[in-house]
Amino acid sequence: MNFNDYDLSDELRARLTTDYDANVSDLKAKNTELIEREKLQKEANESLKLSHATDAEKAKLDIAEASGNVKTYKKQLAESKETLNSVRHEFSQEKDERIKLDALNVFSANLVSGSDMGRKGMIDTFKENTKVVDGVLVTNDPSMTVESLTSSLITDKANAGYVVVKVGSGAGSTGSNGGFSSVKSLKDMTATEEAILANEDPALYQLLLTK
Repeated sequence: MNFNDYDLSDELRARLTTDYDANVSDLKAKNTELIEREKLQKEANESLKLSHATDAEKAKLDIAEASGNVKTYKKQLAESKETLNSVRHEFSQEKDERIKLDALNVFSANLVSGSDMGRKGMIDTFKENTKVVDGVLVTNDPSMTVESLTSSLITDKANAGYVVVKVGSGAGSTGSNGGFSSVKSLKDMTATEEAILANEDPALYQLLLTK
């Protein structure tokens, strides 16, 4: 929300802006906490499902072995292997889907707001251009990292209206009047910090590129 659009005194505008920013920060923190809880719960459910399936097949094998019939045991062994392979494959797929969804949730919660088509398109681009390989999120383009994809999305002018992350007032921030001397060099910034700076202060970013 931009309080400059309203006819307010400087003092009231400053107070409203401070309160609003604090509320947004608090909501984002709670949202991040909820996302982490959901992630941990899904991990636990996946592991429990695999554990139960493994225990169930082991019990069947124990019963078959106790029967003393070799043919019965071999048949059960083959069936149990097939069942567990299927369960493990499903476990792997669910894990990959969760990893990707977790990343999308974090991207959405930390970088964009609103529920319009622009935001959806931004999120869809992130989702469609990433995949999970061996339990790790990567981009479909081997020459691009997930961080560089994120940076390209939040610095794209078409997405400027949906980016809500702001550079803070601490180290690495441009601040309101901090000037060039107060800003970290690009090599000391993370990809996200660099992308945010490029979005927030394109002129300063271009200057840093020459340093």
